[in-house]
Amino acid sequence: MPATTSRMKVAPLMGDPHAIPGGKSKKKRRPVHSRIVQIRVSDVVGDSLSLLSSKTPSGEIPLVLIPSPRCYMSMMMQVPSGVACLVQKFGRDLGPFPAGLHVVPAYYRIAYVVSMQAVCYDAPVLECRTIDNVRVSVDVVLVFQIKDASKFVYRCGASNFDDFLRGTVDEAIRKLVRSHDHASVYAMKGDEAAAAEMLKLLNDKFVEGGVAFNEVMIISVWLNEDLAADWEETTKISKKMELDEEANKYDCMEIVMIKDMDIEQTARIQDQTLVQESGRKRRAEIDFENRKVKVEEEGMVMKIQADSKVEVDQLTVSQELERTKMKLETIRVTEVAKASAKANEVRMKAQESAEIETIKAKWQEEKMRSDAEVTKSTAEMEEAAIKGLAAKRQHELEMKEKAILGTFAQSGKFNLIGTNGDKIVGALLNGTLK
Repeated sequence: MPATTSRMKVAPLMGDPHAIPGGKSKKKRRPVHSRIVQIRVSDVVGDSLSLLSSKTPSGEIPLVLIPSPRCYMSMMMQVPSGVACLVQKFGRDLGPFPAGLHVVPAYYRIAYVVSMQAVCYDAPVLECRTIDNVRVSVDVVLVFQIKDASKFVYRCGASNFDDFLRGTVDEAIRKLVRSHDHASVYAMKGDEAAAAEMLKLLNDKFVEGGVAFNEVMIISVWLNEDLAADWEETTKISKKMELDEEANKYDCMEIVMIKDMDIEQTARIQDQTLVQESGRKRRAEIDFENRKVKVEEEGMVMKIQADSKVEVDQLTVSQELERTKMKLETIRVTEVAKASAKANEVRMKAQESAEIETIKAKWQEEKMRSDAEVTKSTAEMEEAAIKGLAAKRQHELEMKEKAILGTFAQSGKFNLIGTNGDKIVGALLNGTLK
């Protein structure tokens, strides 16, 4: 897409890095789109780092170097440090070799030298349409790094990577601009959410190409010349309206101040009147307090007389209550004595019954112990008899085994081959089948 060549008559907004001084006004410097390339190099060791770290004025960024073929008589191959060198043997990829001097024949050659540094890729997208069909240009800077040189070279390639990256960024930015109108499009600059979304999109798309994107930054957004001029005029009118509004606010404040002063004067007059009325009210309250004190004194005398009468009545009732308490206490003591005597009688009978039951229980315990001793003796006798019977049975079993072995020995009709024959011979010798 061709870059814009229009010159703006107003100062670009939001600190546009593409703006350069141009007299009273400023003009737009044409942004240069970066381009990933691969170039040939003759001195791999001496020129690799400098070439892969350079960037041409036209925006070309070398990421892959193709070294010249080795001499067919060469037996040593120098691999530079700081880069990834993919080595081939008769055209078959052997992967990256470590840096240093390698003693290998001439058919080993460095096919590609790949930069492993972080690359800053400038991708301006021009003439994007907003949701209200206003053309806007956006400059995006990407920072990426090649993580897998073999995947990058053999699956992607520098030229294909540049085309794919250009198309992906262009599509993402145009889609993002399409979601804004011309008034809010400047909010895209420095928008971390949009940058994070685009970063995820790029990493997902290029994960198989051995490339990892570290950062995405929207560094500049600018409109075309005519719209920027109109917007500047709109801004001037808006500022003038704000000044008029401030003047109107000042006039309103002055009117309000005069009104407040009139209200304050009225309030002072009202306060004076209230003070006078408060004085008259205070005198009336003092007269009321005097009459109240006199009435309270009369009420106090009547209260003292009534309290004296109440005290006399309370003393009479208290004496009657004491006499009643003494009478009730006498009755309680008598009843408690009767209940204690009856309880002692019941307790003695219960203790006597308990002693009788205890004696019976001890007698039964002695009887049960004697029965247990008898049972234990009987069991021991039976156990001794069983042991003797077991020895007798064992002896009879051994005699039967010997009789069987004797029969075998007399007849001699059995097979002596194998494990079973060995067991029979062993039994005849030992006298037992065990």
